[in-house]
Amino acid sequence: MSVLNQPKKNQESLIAVSINDKLNTKHKKGNEYFKDDKQTYWIIDNNFQIPDFAYVLRRFFHKLSQPINVDINSFLKLVKSENVIGVINAFFSVDALATQKYSLKTKNVPKLIQHNFILDAKFYKDAIKVAQVLAEAEVFASELINMPGNILNADKFESICKNKFIGLKNVQLDVLHKNDLTQKKMGLILAVGQSSSKYNEPRIITAKYANGAKNKKTVALIGKGLMFDTGGLNLKPGEYMKSMHTDMAGAAISLATIYALAKLQIPANVTSIAAIASNEIGPSAYRVNDVIKSYSGATVEIMDTDAEGRLVLADAISYAKKDLKVDTVVTIATLTGSIMVALGHLYIGIWASNKHQWLGLVKAANQAPELIWQMPLHTEYMANAIKNTGIADIANIANGRWGAANVAAEFLHYFAEDLNFIHADICGGVEFENQTIPVMIRTLFYFVKDFQ
Repeated sequence: MSVLNQPKKNQESLIAVSINDKLNTKHKKGNEYFKDDKQTYWIIDNNFQIPDFAYVLRRFFHKLSQPINVDINSFLKLVKSENVIGVINAFFSVDALATQKYSLKTKNVPKLIQHNFILDAKFYKDAIKVAQVLAEAEVFASELINMPGNILNADKFESICKNKFIGLKNVQLDVLHKNDLTQKKMGLILAVGQSSSKYNEPRIITAKYANGAKNKKTVALIGKGLMFDTGGLNLKPGEYMKSMHTDMAGAAISLATIYALAKLQIPANVTSIAAIASNEIGPSAYRVNDVIKSYSGATVEIMDTDAEGRLVLADAISYAKKDLKVDTVVTIATLTGSIMVALGHLYIGIWASNKHQWLGLVKAANQAPELIWQMPLHTEYMANAIKNTGIADIANIANGRWGAANVAAEFLHYFAEDLNFIHADICGGVEFENQTIPVMIRTLFYFVKDFQ
């Protein structure tokens, strides 16, 4: 996109108007729009909700096949001041992800659409700078997420991330490879990846960003990085096997968030932990009823090899606690199909052990803007998983499918122990119009920026 102060001639324009504007003869409601000649009018009403606006805007941009003038100034004049950053972010994000899609087509290659943003670049200089960097981070994550599994293996993922962070100040990138994980006795992540090829061997990639006061609290963004998830010996049916190359979305999102923070040199102490593995089948694959010792020391009985994401995250959480000495862990994962039963593809499910931090996440999501919904943490979900095994400390699933997304969250909470704990199950939120989008980068960015 380009930011100019004047509309380009011979292009349609998107303009915001009040619900009471005389142009609204069709009696459209808030976040609805209508066309008149070469103008598209977007209705803003008194009940304007920024995350809802962003979702509808994404659908609008997804349908565009020609560049348009986007009069963002007209939107900013009609919304409350606390929604200004969210509106700017929404436009830059949906524009970047709608027009810069990853593609390997050799024929009928989609052209990059250059929309023209009409925005007071001087007055909103800082907000534009942040929005542009966040859009860049989202495109980076989106390219990783949508690369086919035969192109992006764990080795290449590591190499791409290393190159992306070259030259960024206050960032240190480290990798624990299979031998390192073995020495540390990280049994869970090793078990999940023990049947993978040498190019997809399990590893933990950390990007440590230290640019805050030494006594400032630290947070770890822990992303699930399953390069491919067959389900293991609990093999997925064909329909559920599709898109499993995107099961590393959480890892890409966590690293892209660090990239944005470092690119803008935000004062913060935060580490991304990408827990990388590939859940494959073969003679050495882990099995149902195997009992595995985690990095925390707790033993886990495997009741379903397709509940692997929580296993790699559990060892990563223990690593954040024992080795990195963080105060708060935030896990980001395409973890359960069950969250889609609860929330569909609209909201991202969030579990939080700390009310203050939950409210901080809500504020961040409004600035992003993204739709999040709080889900319940309760020890009863954990008790059901513990009851499901007679020979280990805990099973990796409960007996029965009810509340499965909550069980998975409480499983992770078990390993977080006394740390402040936030979990984002993005399984539904990442899917939009047959593509996978990198949600939560902007929400996590603002959460870390204001982290206390």
